[in-house]
Amino acid sequence: MTQFPNWFAGQQYNFEAQLAHLNGKPDLRFLQIGAYTGDASVWLCENVLTHPTCVLIDVDTWAGSDEREHQAIDFERVLKYYEARITKYQKVIRLKMTSDKYFTGEIAGKFDFIYIDGDHTSAQVERDAYSAWKLLKDGGILAFDDYLWGQDLPPDTTPKPAIDNFLRTHTGEYTQLVDSYQVWIKKNDN
Repeated sequence: MTQFPNWFAGQQYNFEAQLAHLNGKPDLRFLQIGAYTGDASVWLCENVLTHPTCVLIDVDTWAGSDEREHQAIDFERVLKYYEARITKYQKVIRLKMTSDKYFTGEIAGKFDFIYIDGDHTSAQVERDAYSAWKLLKDGGILAFDDYLWGQDLPPDTTPKPAIDNFLRTHTGEYTQLVDSYQVWIKKNDN
Protein backbone atom coordinates (compact mmCIF):
# COMPACT_ATOMS: atom_id res chain seq x y z
CA MET A 1 0.00 0.00 0.00
CA THR A 2 1.15 3.50 -0.79
CA GLN A 3 0.80 6.71 1.13
CA PHE A 4 -0.68 8.42 -1.92
CA PRO A 5 -4.41 8.49 -2.74
CA ASN A 6 -5.38 6.11 -5.56
CA TRP A 7 -7.94 8.18 -7.43
CA PHE A 8 -7.82 5.78 -10.38
CA ALA A 9 -9.38 2.92 -8.37
CA GLY A 10 -12.75 4.66 -8.35
CA GLN A 11 -12.84 5.02 -12.14
CA GLN A 12 -11.11 1.83 -13.26
CA TYR A 13 -14.42 0.30 -14.38
CA ASN A 14 -14.64 2.82 -17.26
CA PHE A 15 -11.20 1.75 -18.47
CA GLU A 16 -12.26 -1.90 -18.33
CA ALA A 17 -15.58 -1.29 -20.07
CA GLN A 18 -14.28 1.00 -22.81
CA LEU A 19 -10.77 -0.30 -23.52
CA ALA A 20 -10.71 -4.05 -22.81
CA HIS A 21 -11.59 -4.86 -26.45
CA LEU A 22 -8.20 -3.40 -27.47
CA ASN A 23 -6.20 -5.85 -25.34
CA GLY A 24 -3.37 -7.42 -27.32
CA LYS A 25 -3.80 -5.32 -30.46
CA PRO A 26 -0.53 -4.14 -32.04
CA ASP A 27 0.64 -0.58 -32.63
CA LEU A 28 -1.74 1.16 -30.22
CA ARG A 29 -0.73 4.68 -29.18
CA PHE A 30 -2.11 6.05 -25.92
CA LEU A 31 -1.55 9.47 -24.35
CA GLN A 32 -2.22 10.51 -20.76
CA ILE A 33 -2.25 14.13 -19.67
CA GLY A 34 -1.62 13.71 -15.96
CA ALA A 35 -0.11 10.45 -14.75
CA TYR A 36 0.35 11.06 -11.01
CA THR A 37 1.53 7.78 -9.39
CA GLY A 38 1.02 5.72 -12.52
CA ASP A 39 -2.02 3.77 -11.35
CA ALA A 40 -3.72 4.12 -14.74
CA SER A 41 -0.41 3.62 -16.56
CA VAL A 42 0.25 0.29 -14.87
CA TRP A 43 -3.32 -0.86 -15.48
CA LEU A 44 -3.12 0.07 -19.16
CA CYS A 45 0.21 -1.71 -19.64
CA GLU A 46 -1.02 -4.86 -17.95
CA ASN A 47 -4.54 -5.00 -19.37
CA VAL A 48 -4.64 -3.29 -22.75
CA LEU A 49 -1.24 -2.32 -24.13
CA THR A 50 0.04 -5.88 -23.96
CA HIS A 51 1.47 -6.11 -27.48
CA PRO A 52 5.18 -5.15 -27.62
CA THR A 53 4.57 -2.54 -30.35
CA CYS A 54 2.22 -0.42 -28.20
CA VAL A 55 3.23 2.95 -26.74
CA LEU A 56 1.96 4.95 -23.77
CA ILE A 57 3.07 8.57 -23.39
CA ASP A 58 2.62 10.01 -19.91
CA VAL A 59 2.80 13.82 -19.70
CA ASP A 60 2.85 15.36 -16.22
CA THR A 61 4.72 18.09 -14.36
CA TRP A 62 4.78 16.03 -11.16
CA ALA A 63 4.56 19.35 -9.36
CA GLY A 64 0.94 19.26 -8.21
CA SER A 65 -1.33 22.26 -8.31
CA ASP A 66 -3.17 24.68 -6.07
CA GLU A 67 -5.95 22.13 -5.48
CA ARG A 68 -6.55 21.51 -1.80
CA GLU A 69 -6.11 17.76 -2.35
CA HIS A 70 -2.54 18.38 -3.48
CA GLN A 71 -1.43 20.55 -0.57
CA ALA A 72 -0.32 17.68 1.69
CA ILE A 73 1.30 15.60 -1.08
CA ASP A 74 5.06 15.52 -1.64
CA PHE A 75 5.23 15.44 -5.45
CA GLU A 76 8.96 14.61 -5.52
CA ARG A 77 8.03 11.39 -3.76
CA VAL A 78 5.10 10.89 -6.13
CA LEU A 79 7.48 11.08 -9.10
CA LYS A 80 9.91 8.61 -7.51
CA TYR A 81 7.04 6.24 -6.78
CA TYR A 82 5.77 6.58 -10.36
CA GLU A 83 9.23 5.93 -11.82
CA ALA A 84 9.77 2.85 -9.65
CA ARG A 85 6.48 1.39 -10.87
CA ILE A 86 6.88 2.27 -14.54
CA THR A 87 10.50 1.27 -15.07
CA LYS A 88 9.64 -2.30 -16.07
CA TYR A 89 7.35 -1.15 -18.90
CA GLN A 90 9.51 -0.32 -21.90
CA LYS A 91 6.47 0.97 -23.79
CA VAL A 92 5.97 3.94 -21.42
CA ILE A 93 7.51 7.27 -22.34
CA ARG A 94 7.58 9.68 -19.40
CA LEU A 95 7.64 13.37 -20.25
CA LYS A 96 7.99 15.79 -17.35
CA MET A 97 6.43 18.94 -18.77
CA THR A 98 3.18 20.84 -19.06
CA SER A 99 0.58 19.65 -21.53
CA ASP A 100 0.87 23.01 -23.33
CA LYS A 101 4.56 22.38 -23.93
CA TYR A 102 3.83 18.84 -25.13
CA PHE A 103 1.06 19.87 -27.50
CA THR A 104 3.12 22.68 -29.06
CA GLY A 105 6.03 20.33 -29.80
CA GLU A 106 6.45 18.07 -32.78
CA ILE A 107 4.24 15.03 -32.35
CA ALA A 108 4.57 12.11 -34.73
CA GLY A 109 1.43 10.11 -35.34
CA LYS A 110 -2.05 10.12 -33.89
CA PHE A 111 -3.49 8.40 -30.84
CA ASP A 112 -6.04 5.64 -30.30
CA PHE A 113 -6.82 6.85 -26.76
CA ILE A 114 -6.20 10.11 -24.91
CA TYR A 115 -6.95 10.54 -21.22
CA ILE A 116 -7.14 14.09 -19.84
CA ASP A 117 -6.55 14.27 -16.10
CA GLY A 118 -3.99 17.04 -15.68
CA ASP A 119 -4.51 20.63 -14.61
CA HIS A 120 -8.18 20.92 -13.62
CA THR A 121 -8.73 24.61 -14.36
CA SER A 122 -11.36 25.20 -16.99
CA ALA A 123 -9.02 27.13 -19.30
CA GLN A 124 -6.40 24.37 -19.25
CA VAL A 125 -8.87 21.53 -19.68
CA GLU A 126 -10.29 23.32 -22.69
CA ARG A 127 -6.83 23.79 -24.26
CA ASP A 128 -6.04 20.13 -23.57
CA ALA A 129 -9.34 19.00 -25.10
CA TYR A 130 -8.93 20.93 -28.36
CA SER A 131 -5.27 19.93 -28.70
CA ALA A 132 -6.05 16.28 -27.97
CA TRP A 133 -8.93 16.19 -30.46
CA LYS A 134 -6.57 17.15 -33.29
CA LEU A 135 -4.32 14.21 -32.39
CA LEU A 136 -7.06 11.62 -31.92
CA LYS A 137 -7.54 9.07 -34.69
CA ASP A 138 -10.97 8.62 -36.23
CA GLY A 139 -12.61 5.98 -34.04
CA GLY A 140 -10.28 6.89 -31.18
CA ILE A 141 -11.45 7.48 -27.61
CA LEU A 142 -11.05 10.69 -25.63
CA ALA A 143 -11.70 10.51 -21.88
CA PHE A 144 -11.98 13.32 -19.36
CA ASP A 145 -11.60 12.66 -15.65
CA ASP A 146 -13.16 14.67 -12.84
CA TYR A 147 -16.10 16.05 -14.83
CA LEU A 148 -18.09 16.52 -11.62
CA TRP A 149 -15.13 17.37 -9.38
CA GLY A 150 -15.10 20.63 -7.44
CA GLN A 151 -18.74 21.61 -7.75
CA ASP A 152 -18.31 23.71 -4.60
CA LEU A 153 -15.51 25.71 -6.27
CA PRO A 154 -15.64 28.62 -8.72
CA PRO A 155 -16.44 27.23 -12.21
CA ASP A 156 -13.21 28.55 -13.76
CA THR A 157 -11.24 26.28 -11.42
CA THR A 158 -13.03 23.08 -12.48
CA PRO A 159 -13.13 20.88 -15.63
CA LYS A 160 -16.91 20.75 -16.18
CA PRO A 161 -17.43 24.09 -18.02
CA ALA A 162 -14.56 23.33 -20.40
CA ILE A 163 -15.78 19.81 -21.12
CA ASP A 164 -19.34 21.04 -21.69
CA ASN A 165 -18.10 23.73 -24.09
CA PHE A 166 -15.91 21.25 -25.96
CA LEU A 167 -18.79 18.78 -26.33
CA ARG A 168 -21.15 21.51 -27.60
CA THR A 169 -18.57 22.68 -30.12
CA HIS A 170 -18.07 19.13 -31.44
CA THR A 171 -21.71 17.99 -31.47
CA GLY A 172 -22.18 15.40 -34.20
CA GLU A 173 -18.47 14.54 -34.33
CA TYR A 174 -18.47 11.95 -31.55
CA THR A 175 -20.44 9.21 -29.86
CA GLN A 176 -20.92 9.51 -26.09
CA LEU A 177 -19.66 6.42 -24.25
CA VAL A 178 -19.71 7.53 -20.60
CA ASP A 179 -21.41 10.51 -18.98
CA SER A 180 -20.89 10.47 -15.22
CA TYR A 181 -17.95 11.48 -13.04
CA GLN A 182 -15.89 10.85 -16.16
CA VAL A 183 -16.85 11.70 -19.74
CA TRP A 184 -15.73 9.34 -22.50
CA ILE A 185 -16.38 9.95 -26.19
CA LYS A 186 -15.48 8.12 -29.39
CA LYS A 187 -14.48 10.23 -32.38
CA ASN A 188 -16.67 9.47 -35.38
CA ASP A 189 -15.05 8.20 -38.55
CA ASN A 190 -14.82 10.80 -41.28
